[in-house]
Amino acid sequence: MSEKRTFPQPPSPKNNRSQRAEQIGAGVGAGMRIIGAMAILLMILFWCSGITMVQPNEVALVTRFGKLVGSTPSDQVKQPGMLLAWPYPIDEVIRIPVKEEREVAIGRLQLSEASNQTSVLDPIRDGYVLCGDQHILQTSVRVKYRIADPVAYHFQADRPERVLEEAATASVVQTVASWNAMDTLRLQRTSDNEVVERLPLVVRQTLQDRLDLLGLGIEVNAVEFREITPTPQLAQAFENVQSEQIHIETRKREAEGFVARTIPQAEAQRYTLVNEATRFQTEITTNADQEVTLFDKVYAQYLANPELVWSRLYLEAMEQIMQNVGQLKFVAPGTRIVISPGNTTNTDIPPGSQSTKGQEQ
Repeated sequence: MSEKRTFPQPPSPKNNRSQRAEQIGAGVGAGMRIIGAMAILLMILFWCSGITMVQPNEVALVTRFGKLVGSTPSDQVKQPGMLLAWPYPIDEVIRIPVKEEREVAIGRLQLSEASNQTSVLDPIRDGYVLCGDQHILQTSVRVKYRIADPVAYHFQADRPERVLEEAATASVVQTVASWNAMDTLRLQRTSDNEVVERLPLVVRQTLQDRLDLLGLGIEVNAVEFREITPTPQLAQAFENVQSEQIHIETRKREAEGFVARTIPQAEAQRYTLVNEATRFQTEITTNADQEVTLFDKVYAQYLANPELVWSRLYLEAMEQIMQNVGQLKFVAPGTRIVISPGNTTNTDIPPGSQSTKGQEQ
C-alpha cells in the first residue's frame, strides 16, 4: 500500500504582497541609512578639507571668494604650521615656498643649431648679445632667486617666472652693451678709478633694480654665466686676439715686477748716498769750523808776536814734512841733484865737498 504525499499550501496572494512590501521597506531604510552616513562622512570631509599643513619652508595665502584675506601683511601671510580655513571653493589656500632657492635658465642668447653650422647669423632666429665695441657674443645665463614678498609674487603677475626671464634677458643685453668684448669674456673690467667691476654682480644689480621697479617681490641671489663665447664665425679671430692680450698682460706683469724690484733698490741707494753726503758735509763743516777757530787763535798770536809765530809754524811744517818722508838725504849747498823716473837720485858733488846720507824713518 503506497504512502500518500502531502504538499504545503501556497500562501495566499495577499500575504505574499505584504512580505514583499516589508522587504522593500527594509531595503529602502537600509539604503537611506547608508546614504545618510555617507552624506555625514562627506560633510565631515568637506569641512575638514579646509585644514592645511604649511611646511617649514613655506608660507600660505588665503583667498576668500578670490579676495585676499587680511588687511595687513602680517595677517595676509600665514606662517608655517596648521592653517584653518573654509573649504574650497569658499577659501583657497596658496602655499608659496619662500625659503626655497629657485633657478631660471636664460637660453635665448645662444645661437641655434642651424647657425652653428653656417657662416650666416640670423638676428631673428638666433640669440646673441652685442658688446660695446660691436662684437657679437653668445652666452648661457642662470639666475638664482628667492621669493621675498609672497603677496606681490602671486598677485602682481600671472607668470612671474616668465617676467623674471624677460627681465634677466634685458638686463644681460643692457649691461653687455656697455662692455667691450675682451672684458665680457673675462667677466670683469677695471674702471677709470681703478675699481674692479665683475659682470655677474653688475647684471645682478641691474636685474634687481628692474624687478623692484616692477614690484614682483623677487630677490635675486646670484647671476651665473655658464658659458660666454664668440660666435663660431669669429672664434678663431677671438682666440688670436686673446692670445695677444695674454702676451701683453704677461709682459706688463714682468715690467711691473721689474719696477717693483728696481724702485726699492734705487730708493735704498738714494738713501745711502744721501746719508753719506750728509755725513761728509757734516765732517767738512766741522773740520772747517775747527780750522777757522784755530786760524783765528793763531792769527791773534801772530799779531802779538809775528816772528815767534812764524818760526813755530815753520818748524811745525818741517816736522810734518819730515814725518811723511820715507828717506832723507842731506846735500851740501851748491850740489846739483838729478831725479830719475826710477826713483834713483844722482848727486853731482863738487870736489872738496862732503855728503851725508840720512836715515830712513
